[in-house]
Amino acid sequence: MKDLREYKLINQKFSHPLISSSMIWEQRNSIVLREKLSEKCFGYGEIAPTPSFPNQPLIEVVLKEAEKWKNGEPIDFNSPLRPALSCIKSELWTDFGETSSLSNSSGSLSNFKRGTLASNSVKIKIGILPVLDEIKKVKQRIRILPDECMVRLDANGSFTLGDLNRWIEAFETEPRIQYIEQPLQDHFREKLFEISKVSPVPLAIDETVIALGSPQLAKDNGWLGFYILKPTLLNDWSDTINFAKNNSQAVFSTVFETPFGYEALIRAAISSTLDAGISRKHFAHLSTELSCHHQKKINVPAADQIQLHELWNRI
Repeated sequence: MKDLREYKLINQKFSHPLISSSMIWEQRNSIVLREKLSEKCFGYGEIAPTPSFPNQPLIEVVLKEAEKWKNGEPIDFNSPLRPALSCIKSELWTDFGETSSLSNSSGSLSNFKRGTLASNSVKIKIGILPVLDEIKKVKQRIRILPDECMVRLDANGSFTLGDLNRWIEAFETEPRIQYIEQPLQDHFREKLFEISKVSPVPLAIDETVIALGSPQLAKDNGWLGFYILKPTLLNDWSDTINFAKNNSQAVFSTVFETPFGYEALIRAAISSTLDAGISRKHFAHLSTELSCHHQKKINVPAADQIQLHELWNRI
């Protein structure tokens, strides 16, 4: 099996530490699996444990599982390799279909749509400053944005119920707020679902999707807002793609994958009609980046099998 299956531990240092309400993140560590699917085709899958998200495996555990997989040993159903293995087996590598053209902005939120549409969304991290000060700053930022630009506010579960109410009151008449993302921690899930049904400001779930294991479970439990889809952290890529095709409020999002995982992500992202939250600007300084992932307009697929194979051999 050794000539058919391989894995690599890949470390990527951010150009600047990423700061959110819950952490300061300096380096992304991932394990990428590769399997030969046919004479000229490899499938890739990535395990990318992400700080502050639920159900994340330890790198050491993933490495042990990857070695078992490489050697052809049985893999448990609940193995942390499931997201990567489902990506390898998905249609992304063997039956992608027609090429699509996507637009890539260089702002804080990269935006992808079918065709050649201009950037029309921006993401703002919140929950870092005192509530009233931050509301004032966000309002100032919104004033200078184009009228057609939609704003996504990402709280990373940092709000109390009182905080959320203040943000809703402050922006209930602002039509450019597309949603407030994961305002409450997942253990307030029931309350968050209740608020989403009556809030004049749309809400989105991110960490809650990962905690539940799939966006479909969130929908089955009554969620009425937006769904942030991070397929790298979910067990079944094909299910996630199919959900996006059938739900108009699905937004694909990065967890700062390697170029292999990123290629899979942008191929999946065209399944949604909404801008995807995807940017590689934090890795632009690395010699292991693919230039096709940093173009203003990106063809999808962006990297072909030859480019991915060459990168695999030198990374």
